[in-house]
Amino acid sequence: MCDFYQQAADVIEQLIQKKGSIKGLTYNRNVNVKTSKTCYALVCETLKYKGVIDQIIELTAGLDKEFKKNKTIKYSLLIVMIYELLFSANGKIKGGGQAKKLLSHYQAPINSALARMKIQKKVSENIDLLPDNIRYPITLPRYVRVNTLFNDCDENCIKNVIEHFVNVEAFELLSKPPKLQTKSITNKDNGLIEQQTTIILGEKEFYQDLDFPEILIFHHAVDLHDHKMLLNGQIILQDKASCLPSFILSPPPGSVCIDSCSAPGNKTSLLSAQMKNSGKIFAIEKDTKRCGTLIKLTKRSLCKNIETINDSFLNLKHDDPKFKDVEYILCDPSCSGSGIVNRLDYLLPTKYSTDEIVTDENDEDLDEILKNQQNQSTKLSEKEKEKEKEKEKEKSILNKKELKKEKKRKLKEMKQTGKKQQKDNNNNNNNNNNNKLPLVPIKTKEEIEEDERIEEEKRVKLLADFQLSIIQHAFAFPNVKKVIYSTCSTRQLENEDVVKRAIDELNKDGEKWKLVKILPHWTNSRGLPIYKNSDYSIRMTPSKDFTIGFFVALFEKIINNSENNNNSNNNNNNNNNNNNNNNNNNNNNNNNNNNNNNNNNNNNNNNNNNNNNNNNNNNNNNNNNNNNNNNKDKNKLNTKNQNIKLEEADQKHPKKKLKLK
Repeated sequence: MCDFYQQAADVIEQLIQKKGSIKGLTYNRNVNVKTSKTCYALVCETLKYKGVIDQIIELTAGLDKEFKKNKTIKYSLLIVMIYELLFSANGKIKGGGQAKKLLSHYQAPINSALARMKIQKKVSENIDLLPDNIRYPITLPRYVRVNTLFNDCDENCIKNVIEHFVNVEAFELLSKPPKLQTKSITNKDNGLIEQQTTIILGEKEFYQDLDFPEILIFHHAVDLHDHKMLLNGQIILQDKASCLPSFILSPPPGSVCIDSCSAPGNKTSLLSAQMKNSGKIFAIEKDTKRCGTLIKLTKRSLCKNIETINDSFLNLKHDDPKFKDVEYILCDPSCSGSGIVNRLDYLLPTKYSTDEIVTDENDEDLDEILKNQQNQSTKLSEKEKEKEKEKEKEKSILNKKELKKEKKRKLKEMKQTGKKQQKDNNNNNNNNNNNKLPLVPIKTKEEIEEDERIEEEKRVKLLADFQLSIIQHAFAFPNVKKVIYSTCSTRQLENEDVVKRAIDELNKDGEKWKLVKILPHWTNSRGLPIYKNSDYSIRMTPSKDFTIGFFVALFEKIINNSENNNNSNNNNNNNNNNNNNNNNNNNNNNNNNNNNNNNNNNNNNNNNNNNNNNNNNNNNNNNNNNNNNNNKDKNKLNTKNQNIKLEEADQKHPKKKLKLK
């Protein structure tokens, strides 16, 4: 048997047990790249035909029973070899082994079952047996984000990357987005005909995104995983939808923000680019291995403003001084991954859990949630503890005599019934040895699918509770202004329902937070009408937006409302205090100045007074002298006047002549 048969079977076995994704399980093995590519292709093709192979096993008489008897052959290996026998280009199984012997024995019945299936479905080609959603899968374009941090935030970094693809690698840059092609396909779950739209893009063509110029869009077959510009950090392979949280949050340069669930680090590196490598980003990742991936990727992306913290975001303390200036928080917690496309994991094991991509991170988060629930359920209330204490007291109050009597009575009963029990036990053991164990009833396919559907609903509810706890923890940071929430899920329970629960809890005592309408020109990609302003959020789907399924909602603290009024009042109080202090200082200064002025004025006044007094005295003296002089002059004038009058009188009355001294 060829080695890559066993390798492909091991990967499918782990996929059935939900232990990872195809690419992760295939390329993380200790094998060379060439073998990994062969294994990856074999796994993908086997999964495409898995539903058809299951029907062939049921239609082949005796194969199912023979397989169950032979415990050395795994189901995953069986379907890999049936694919190789019926649907591969080789048309035969390489190597040897028990699995090959078994299938060689049943080769004719297997071919007969395949022929009957084709006749029943009225098709002539094997590929026509596949359902439309597998035959015409949704293929998303290759998204490339230009790292604007490259070469110290060079303004021409986007232009340089475009010129390299055009001039060096002979790609053609389209001046506008390409045309779209629509197909009608049948949904395998409900049988309804759906419209599927794809982008018509040549393998050597690419174009620039209209919303975000950093994003370049290539044909889906373009492989850039080993590209030189990727390895030196000049470009980053990141889906457009995954870029939205960082683009929408858009923290300004110099700000402080938290990426609550950072690994692998693409969103974190985009935040760093938005901030132009300034300020501070606290990148939180609790898993040690994923934290190493985060450090490696952000380092390759030339990020210099990131502080990595290997811990759970829920363990961060809101009163920690290092987080006092945090204003922006990105929350992209673990989710079901139901929006991820371009992978074949959804074929396993049934249609209900098929489109989920379960990662180790999700499992750890679920384990943490389950532990918390168990701890809560095991905690007894104070009343129950008091009841237990009372019961213990009652037991201790019982008399020793009564306890002894009770023990004696039980011993007598044991002696009397001991022999009978031994005989009955011996008889039962003999009967059990003779009789075969009862067969466990085999569940039908519908019952298995129903059980898995119920388990999946429980799992998604736990994830939704975890997601809510993450964003609630983000809201509690003292100076946070904006919180963005995103998932790569298409489930309402993880998206709109979580947002509604969060906003209801936040605003139960009055409006403190609001939803912001993001990308308003995206009229066809809005949130479901579940709550007020639910259309403010973004819900992306592969068929409409040509990205992975994604959900984004932006919360913003209300400025002109109750809580912010308090802040305004506090600010006003502070301003008033400052004004009062300033006024007091000004008053003090004015008083001092006034005092100084008064003193100066007093001195001046005194001096002036003295001068005035002196002047007055001088003036008085002068006045006195002047007065004396004036008096003398007046006396002289008076005497003159009198003499003149006398002379006039003498002239008029000569007889009355007066003698003057």
